[in-house]
This record gives sequence, C-alpha cells and structure tokens, in this order.
Amino acid sequence: MKQLAALSIAFLLLSSCDKTGSAYMGSRSCIECHERFYDLWENSHHARAMMDFDRDFAGTHLSPCDTFVTVGDDAFQYRLRSRGGFMVEKKSRRRYRISHVLGGKYVYYFLTPQEKGKLQTLPLGYDVSQNTWFDITSSGIRFHQEMPDEALPWTDRRYTFNTACFSCHVSQLTSVYDIRDDSYQTLWLESGINCETCHGPAEKHNRIFLEARDRGTVPDSVHLMTFTQSRGWDADIVNAVCSYCHAKQIPLTPQYVAGEAYFQHFDLVGIEHPDFYPDGRDLGENYTFTSWRMSPCVRNSKLDCLHCHTSSGRYRQKDDPNASCLPCHEARVANPVPHTYHKEGSPGNVCVSCHMPKTVFARMTRSDHSMRPPAPAATLAYESPNACNLCHTGKTPAWADSVLLSRYSGQFQSETLEWSSYLNALRQGRSDLLENTLAYLSGCGDEMIAAAIIRSLNSLHDERMIPYLLEKLEDPSPLVRASAAGALGPYLNSELIERLSLLCGDPVRLVRIRAAAELAGVRLQDMPSGTRAAFADALAEYRQSLEVFPDNEVSHYNLAHLHEEQQRFSEARDAYLRALRLRPEFTEAAVNLALLYYELGRTDSALYYLESAISRDPHHAQAHLNTGLLYAETGRHGDAVKAFQTSYGLDPGPVAAYNLAVLLSGSDPGTS
Repeated sequence: MKQLAALSIAFLLLSSCDKTGSAYMGSRSCIECHERFYDLWENSHHARAMMDFDRDFAGTHLSPCDTFVTVGDDAFQYRLRSRGGFMVEKKSRRRYRISHVLGGKYVYYFLTPQEKGKLQTLPLGYDVSQNTWFDITSSGIRFHQEMPDEALPWTDRRYTFNTACFSCHVSQLTSVYDIRDDSYQTLWLESGINCETCHGPAEKHNRIFLEARDRGTVPDSVHLMTFTQSRGWDADIVNAVCSYCHAKQIPLTPQYVAGEAYFQHFDLVGIEHPDFYPDGRDLGENYTFTSWRMSPCVRNSKLDCLHCHTSSGRYRQKDDPNASCLPCHEARVANPVPHTYHKEGSPGNVCVSCHMPKTVFARMTRSDHSMRPPAPAATLAYESPNACNLCHTGKTPAWADSVLLSRYSGQFQSETLEWSSYLNALRQGRSDLLENTLAYLSGCGDEMIAAAIIRSLNSLHDERMIPYLLEKLEDPSPLVRASAAGALGPYLNSELIERLSLLCGDPVRLVRIRAAAELAGVRLQDMPSGTRAAFADALAEYRQSLEVFPDNEVSHYNLAHLHEEQQRFSEARDAYLRALRLRPEFTEAAVNLALLYYELGRTDSALYYLESAISRDPHHAQAHLNTGLLYAETGRHGDAVKAFQTSYGLDPGPVAAYNLAVLLSGSDPGTS
C-alpha cells in the first residue's frame, strides 16, 4: 500500500480557550476551593512533568557526571556551573544550555533551546533509581527478531520537543509550525499537566461557583457538570482523559478537550505494531492504553483508570495492592494463597505480580495493564516476558509452563497461542494459516486482537478476506469497524463502495475517516447518491486529520497519496517533496515521487529519485525493483539485471523474478 500509518505521537493543540470558547484559568485558580487537592497535585509527577531547570533542582535531584558518556560516535558530559547547567560535546567542545527538564518518576530528560523556536532533547538522560547518566538514543532500541533497531541521532526530529513530546508535558499548548523555514512558535499556559488538562476549562465552573458563594447559595446539579468530574462520568470518558497521554496513538483532530470520546479524536496503535510481541506483551514503549483495552477486567465491567489511580497519577492501593481487585474478586482477595500457590506475605501472593508484571524499556518501568495471566508457553514461542520468570529468574520458561499446566491446567494459554500464531504468521507475510485466521476473526470478541489481525491482513492480498471484513464493518467497536474499512481498499467494487460509503455517516469520526480514505479515488458520480454528502464531509475530515502534524513527513506522504487518488498530480508532487524536505531518507516518499514523475513522462526525474533512494537505503527492495523496470524500459539492460537481482535477493517476489528471467532468457545461463 502507498499510504502509511501516521507516526504514533500523543498530540494536543490547545489555545487559552477550548473550542466552545470557555477559558482556561490555570491551576492556581483552583486553590481557593480545592486547596487539599491542589497540594496533592502540586508535588505529583503530573504537575512536575516539565519544569524549568535551575541550580536548586540540580542540587536536589542530580549527581555529578564525572566522565564523558558515549553517544554514537561522540560523547557528552553534563556540567553544572554558577550560570546553570549545560552539556558539552566532546569532539567540538560545544556547549548546550539546559533550559527545561522532563519526567522524574524513572528518568529525567533535558531540553536545550535551538534556532527557529525548537527545543531539542539532549542526548544524556538521568536514571533516577541508579543515579547515573546514560545515552538516551541507545536506551530505546528494541533487540528482537535478529534485527535490532539502530539508535537515532540525538538531533533527529523525533527528539524535538515541539513535535514529539510537548503534548504530555505542558498544558494548554499553542504550537504553530512553518514548513517554509522549519520554524516553530510554541507557547503553553502552564508547565506540567495541570488540573484543566484532565478536568476541562475552568472559567465557567469558577464563575458559577464563586457567584453562588457570594450570594450564599449552592449551584444546582446542572451546573456541577460545567467541569469534568472524576466520578460520575462514563468509564470510557474517564479513560479517554487519561489515554491521550497514556496511549500510542494517531491524532485525528488538532484539539482534544477532557470529557470527549477517545475515537472522535484519535486512532489507537495496536498489537500489530512491532513495539509488541505477537502475544501482545510490551516490547517497546506503548503507554498502557492498548494493553488496558485487552484486559478482561475492562471488557467485563465499567472499570476506569481512577479505580486504581488518583487524578494526579498516584496509586490508590499502594499499601494494600490486592484491594485494587475489589469488589469483583472478593473471595480471592480474602484468601489468595489457594489461587496463587505462593506464601502469604510473599511477592507472588500479590495479584499484580502475576497479572500486571513490570518490565523495563528505555530505563522506564511499566506494568502490563492487560491483567492477563502469565503465559510462559508464549515465551517459549516468541521470547516475550512472563510474570513467572520475571520473579523466578533462575528457572526456564519450560519450567514455568509445566507449573501452570500442573496447577491450573494451563488452558488459558491455548487461546493466546492460537491468535498469536495467526498474528505472527501475518507479520511474516505468510498465508498458510489464513483460513484458520479468518475463522478465528469471525468469532473474535476482543477488539484489540481483532483490529490487529485485520490490520495485519494488509501483508497479503486474498479475496477470501472480503466476507470476513464486511462482517466486521458491523462490529460494535469503532476501532474494529475502522480497521475493517481500511483493509477493504484494495478490493473495491460497487458493493464495497456502497458499504464503505455508508460508513462515511458513522457516528464515530475514526470510522468515517478510515472509510473516506479508502474511497478517496472513487468518482462522486460512482457513489450512491444518498451517501455523497456524507462522503464529502468525511473526506474533508480525513484531509484535516492529515494536517494536524504539519512537521510530520508521514502526514505529507499520506496527503500526497490522497492528491494522487484524486488526480491532483502537482499537489501530490509538492506534498512528496515536503515529506522529503522533512526527512530526506524517507525512501517510500522518494519511490512514490519517482513513480509519479514517471506517470507524468519525466523519466530523468523518476530515475534521479530512485537512485537517490537507493543511495540512502541500499536494502530497499522496491526501490531496486522500480529502478530495474526503468532501466529496462530505457535500454540499460545490464543495469536492469543487476537491479532485479538485488531486489530479488532482498525480497524474492514474482515481479523481480519474472523480469529477471525475461532479460536473461537470451543470455548464457552460466553467466546468470
């Protein structure tokens, strides 16, 4: 597929007013009536998500950095002087002033101001538990599947505060990006996550209650809802408030205000993503919400985040963690030993030890919020973590599996093994399990598993999928409906056009956008007349969703694809060029731009961008394949043979094999 999923970055674009015109007042406006809660919030990790850097902070929270720390092919050292803190680059001796600090629960990150309004994350972080300085660029590498990630340069745009991390560290943000000179104007009302981020704009609430106090009256119940309440709201709404920071997501709108539904503003990245093992356990950084939505406790109840956490992020049941499982599991909480087989008072007799085990990534500890039981059988299959071996480090996963089989029959593992085998096969582009996969998908009631399977079907092209995808267009989960709509694009016919056009009127924005994206190339006259207006509106929403991140190369790439679908070739070209300006090594954009130039009859330009793509990414099979096709068409048969051989070696596909055979058919087989 040409279209790519947008980079998953939590994003919030807010001015001093929400979209209804209600003003944000700042956390200090809450003190007069809510002093106790303000005091609890003020020293929380939410309030301190971003702070100004000064000598007092450094003296209290940081230890000296006695030596240079290696970062890539250079090294850096943190230094504190009378004028403040900075980091020095060993080779150039250049100093970078520290202006702000992020985090603090597990790691401190540091920002330095750069030209054109940018704040860049500096390459050294501080490990709070170890009191050590470390290279942040290598800490986030996922070592798995024989292909470990490569560390990004610390100057990469993905470490730029203005585009990658600002939304979850400051409140009521306004950020304007100008692509013409790659500059930002970024302002925020308050550092950290303030009261109004989770509760909504306070101006109307404050005015009504202060006026009532002055009159000696109490506002009626309607006025209580001028502000998002911690309790009394639907669980999905409460969870949405937390999830715009605690989710790996794709923004659909430029503004989210507390109290609104999640899928009206975001798409959610699921376990199809390589940051998850095939069995859904965390591999990279996932921010909790995906695994949370896999939890049977969440599916089978009205459980919300505030059952276990306060609004300021603290753990409510810290002194009695098993109480977090009340009231649903009262019998087991009262007498856990027969269920846990661990001694009373031991870590293994605590519910979350087995159902929410902790793992570490990028020096940050995270707990598995899926609340599923341990599955060492999946560890044997995929090397994913399981709670048993996280505690019993001297034992093997096979031992843990045998214990579960003897004590619990282990049957709960079989379903995980089944769906994870289907997902793993699709990740590898294998079709051998497709019939079983589709049968499983038909009866799958877990939205995260169903959505992951549907999205992973993109690795194959097989019309046997169509009836199953059509069935999922009626799923109660908007995530599943949207995923099914997105998977039907390659198979469009009159029936599918009609079915997808109906989804353009879906009550949930995510579904409308995904349906409209697949219909973007359909002429309006080929659309059912009764759905044309809804399609036009949904397509406008899709276009707007691509403009949320003007500094994101994937946004421009997808916008270029949309323009191509609608035969606006000059606009498509400009969008591809913008994507490459933001990230010159973006191979897919270079290849698609080359194909566009070829369609426009500009062979020289097409060849230039293909050869440029290969020079930057010599292991990209499609770049070599398309270069070979262009060489063959222009009579450069020797170069074409080399290009097809390289493409086939990287990805043994039929197109490269066929064209290579055609070119070699008249040559001496001994030279081929």
